[in-house]
Amino acid sequence: MRRRVGWAFAGLLGALALAAAAARFGAPAFPAAVPSSARPQHLAEAAALRAKARVVLVTLDGARWQDVLDLEGTLAGPGERPAMPRLLAALRSDGVALLGEVSASAPRSLPGYQALAVGHPTTCQDNTCPRVAEETLAEELVRRLPAQRGQVQVVGSWARLSRAATSGDAGVELSLPDDGPPGAEGPPWPNARWDEETLAVALRRWKASPPRFLHLALLDMDEWAHQGRRAEVLSALRQADEGVQVLLDAVRALPDDERALTTVLVTADHGRGPWRLWDEHSVYRAGRDVFLVAVGASVHGGQERFTQADVKPTVLRLFGLCPGPCTAEGCGQPLRSVVGALPCAP
Repeated sequence: MRRRVGWAFAGLLGALALAAAAARFGAPAFPAAVPSSARPQHLAEAAALRAKARVVLVTLDGARWQDVLDLEGTLAGPGERPAMPRLLAALRSDGVALLGEVSASAPRSLPGYQALAVGHPTTCQDNTCPRVAEETLAEELVRRLPAQRGQVQVVGSWARLSRAATSGDAGVELSLPDDGPPGAEGPPWPNARWDEETLAVALRRWKASPPRFLHLALLDMDEWAHQGRRAEVLSALRQADEGVQVLLDAVRALPDDERALTTVLVTADHGRGPWRLWDEHSVYRAGRDVFLVAVGASVHGGQERFTQADVKPTVLRLFGLCPGPCTAEGCGQPLRSVVGALPCAP
């Protein structure tokens, strides 16, 4: 099901740098559904995806694409190592990196997470919005996949992710901190727990029973950036890189047929400006710039711009599920560079 595209890493970096400077266009539209008269082998492939595919979605709150992809020369001084070398190594061998922009009207956390979850911008403008009122990606997977309870999980460091992850109690397993002031042993910001704890929960759950879908949402890099603590931001990214590597190793340990159908996606809820302006990401145009890294044997390859709204239909297609109709403004489309010609069924 995969047409391998050979990526020279230097060429990839050049393409990304050009894309960053280019005019911003929406992701190109292409057919999202396979007709009901599709050939039997296509429907069989879609059924195999529905039965065995796995997706790990990692969000790095407020991470700049320049830092994650080690571009621009703004990350490191002389002799300073990249923040996420393990992710870069996986990208070189078996992945694709895309640049894009937030779907939300404001480049802030909760609007970004809601757009990722529902596949289009919501009316949310800040981090005090109420819970989404429509079915989210996680809830749709619970409804449409032949998965037992506990196979669709959201594990995060920020309490208010609950306002984006689900619209109600629909069988999604949530592991989030309490919404409240800083605790004695937690981070010095409210509504949160340390990413170290979140990573431990996610990895413990994976070891017990690998879920079909895991959204791992990390936060520390954004909060340290708000405090202007550059060294701590890089440390948080390196910790995230170590966690992603453990997950990639766990994916490689899956049976061959499951490993071949497992994809790891890494993206952000928003970007931010140059590092001296990290604190005011909602003010600067650069706060709208985000990235998407996709790693896995099914990743197709290629170049295209994307928006956050494209993540939901892309994940559905990775499971062999045709995205349903979307009548909202700014609906996302499956990303061809990730899913290629993977078949889907209603």
